[in-house]
Amino acid sequence: MAYSCGVWDGALDLEHAQKQKLARIASFARVKALDRVMDVGCGWGGLIRYALDELGAASAVGLTLSNDQFAYISGRSRETIRVELCSWADYPAPTEKFDAVMSVGAFEHFASMEDRAENVHRDIYRKFFQWCSAISMDQASLGLQTIISTRPPRDLSEVRDVRFLLEDVFRGSALPYIDDVLEASNGIYEVMELRRIGKDYSRTLSEWKARLIKSRAKVIDRYGESLFYHYERYFDSSERVFNSGLADLLQVSLRKKAQISNKLARPTNGRRPWRAKW
Repeated sequence: MAYSCGVWDGALDLEHAQKQKLARIASFARVKALDRVMDVGCGWGGLIRYALDELGAASAVGLTLSNDQFAYISGRSRETIRVELCSWADYPAPTEKFDAVMSVGAFEHFASMEDRAENVHRDIYRKFFQWCSAISMDQASLGLQTIISTRPPRDLSEVRDVRFLLEDVFRGSALPYIDDVLEASNGIYEVMELRRIGKDYSRTLSEWKARLIKSRAKVIDRYGESLFYHYERYFDSSERVFNSGLADLLQVSLRKKAQISNKLARPTNGRRPWRAKW
């Protein structure tokens, strides 16, 4: 039940690659034993279960906009896991701040093509980073995975692939550029580690397609031919996009920046504050 790009560095199969993805994002968020963890866009709950079961986190909250995902996680009740059917922007301020924040495959859906056309997409991304900072402990880390755009389409074939993905698969979403992520987080987080692994996504898509074709009769019998061919085209188009370098997959570890005390900026007893000489 894991979605998005797996990490294929030495992986033997798709399951292994997905487990390595969970491990990397959790490590990028610096999740450790007894932590309180937030997962934005928690999917089917694989990442929060990994944080609890493999790393010893004390509790986890997952946010999703999917009714099916909400029901799936809620139906496997655990006292240490809570799932909320809401956006990060609507999540109330927690009574206890989180020790680590993670997000896989959600960031690319935060801003729309209209937001980009109006040049407000970075404002939306910055509000997300501000929110992550506000709900987390001092110097907490954020492990983020998102698809990024790298360049405009160069030919008609690439235009067709991009149009199909934006209009028929990820409707309403605008992929961020890497500069969008870095600029929006600047001053709130500092980059500790950054990786671009688009070829890993290409291989993940290839594995998904192979499994789809292997289960062709079962999928068509249960969901119909149109859905089968929709996913087949989705996997083909996406694989071409990553292979050509039109898009990439970004994984980044961001550490919350320490806030300088206001006392350093105020004069004391009428004296001027201390300033460093460079």
